[in-house]
Amino acid sequence: MMSAGSIDRARRLPFWAVAALLMAVAYLLYANTFGASWNFDDFPVIVDNPDVRSWTAFWQNLRPGRPMRELTYLLDRALFGMQPAGWHLQQIFWHGLNAVLLFRLAAVLGAARLVALAAALLFLVHPLQVEVVANLSHRKDSLLLAMALLSLLAYRQLLAAANGRERLLWGAATMVAAGGAWLAKENALMLPGLWVAMELTCVPADQRLLARHPRLLAGLAGLTTAVALIWALFWGNTAYQAGMQGLLGLRIGLTEAPTLGLYLLMLLKSWAFLWLRLVWPFDLALEYTYPPPASLLDPWVLGALAVVGLAAWWQWRCAQRAPLAAFGLLWCAILWLPVSNLWPLTYLAADRYLYAPLAGFCLIVAVVLASLARRYGNAPAIALLAVTVVCLSLLTWQQNRVWATPFSLWSQAVRVSPEASYALNNLGYQYLERGEFAAAKELFERALRNPYNPNPHDNLGWILEKEGDLSGAISHYRQFIRAAELQAQPHYRDRAQFLRRYLQQKYGARVD
Repeated sequence: MMSAGSIDRARRLPFWAVAALLMAVAYLLYANTFGASWNFDDFPVIVDNPDVRSWTAFWQNLRPGRPMRELTYLLDRALFGMQPAGWHLQQIFWHGLNAVLLFRLAAVLGAARLVALAAALLFLVHPLQVEVVANLSHRKDSLLLAMALLSLLAYRQLLAAANGRERLLWGAATMVAAGGAWLAKENALMLPGLWVAMELTCVPADQRLLARHPRLLAGLAGLTTAVALIWALFWGNTAYQAGMQGLLGLRIGLTEAPTLGLYLLMLLKSWAFLWLRLVWPFDLALEYTYPPPASLLDPWVLGALAVVGLAAWWQWRCAQRAPLAAFGLLWCAILWLPVSNLWPLTYLAADRYLYAPLAGFCLIVAVVLASLARRYGNAPAIALLAVTVVCLSLLTWQQNRVWATPFSLWSQAVRVSPEASYALNNLGYQYLERGEFAAAKELFERALRNPYNPNPHDNLGWILEKEGDLSGAISHYRQFIRAAELQAQPHYRDRAQFLRRYLQQKYGARVD
């Protein structure tokens, strides 16, 4: 994939040296996260989670979650207590390890070491990765990817095994890694798809196992998709409608019940919005809010459809000519599927959704760079790679600062999405903690534009009560209670019940 001289030089690079280089880059690039405070989901996932306080509490499993992540937290807590700085040592390790494993997988699948190194470096330094690496609560994503890469490496050895004993050994290793991935995050259900994709693109036909009968696989995939769609549209229709309503209501304030057509348009727009950040990673934030498209002719919708069509064409073209690129594209598609909001999730678009798919995207970019090297020589391709890595590294360093404190995090979210109700409310709360009531009140009032977010009413009620405006305070408390009782989250209902008792006991006010 590169010239003979480049390949020869790359082959002389020992694996340990490449691994050490990638790990060093990871720690240097994320060095400014060591000063970060607890942030965002760190509070429910770590600080207030009883399961990560001791081995006994872990086995009691009072707050069921993702066991692999909690096990790593137990190690951090034993070593560093509740000082978040030390926890980032392990956080960065998993990200660096993923780059090392991606390099190893690309090399095992036939890439020249310079190509594999290019893919690993791009994965390591891309700013979209900051949400997972800088925020300790998102370690589940890096753990999932590490276990998935280990399972692929073990599965490739299984396919190449010369005897039954080796096959048994590597088969066991594959399943252990797959089990670790499942304990890290449920998206590990997609792992068999990655095994099949690797076989179809990068494994000789006589070594294939799951992909020996492609027609059978295609039939099973089609049947599974059909069953899922039928269940979602009929038996799961109520849950699906509630998910659509909740997602579009929470994120854009849509008050009427959304149709499936509107939801699919918004889905396509969210895809294009997030995919654009793969090549233009500026103005990254925790939360993105944007209006729904008016029709199928919306530029974002057309852009998403164009990307899907281009990807299908690229897959067909690369199937024989560039197997590693074909595998990278299948990787993107398979790991994108669980976070694509085909089944409604929490956010329409989030940087962390692209953490695992980005590995496949980097394989594709590395293959393209290799093609440029063949056509124009190594120097321009290496120069382009170097400039890209430096620019992405600078953006990542800057994005790390966004995740330094809750105030910087929500300030950036409001700057990027000025109408994001939850970002406005959370930034207002940061001002509230600083004692800047006027700034907090202004943000809470802006957040009220989304009727699905009850939190601003609660916060405004607290401020007005402190200022002596009891009538205004009780009015906002009542509106919070009514809105909170429509939410599915238990903490809203608990807060509503508390406020009912509080208003009755202190002010004799009832909420009907």
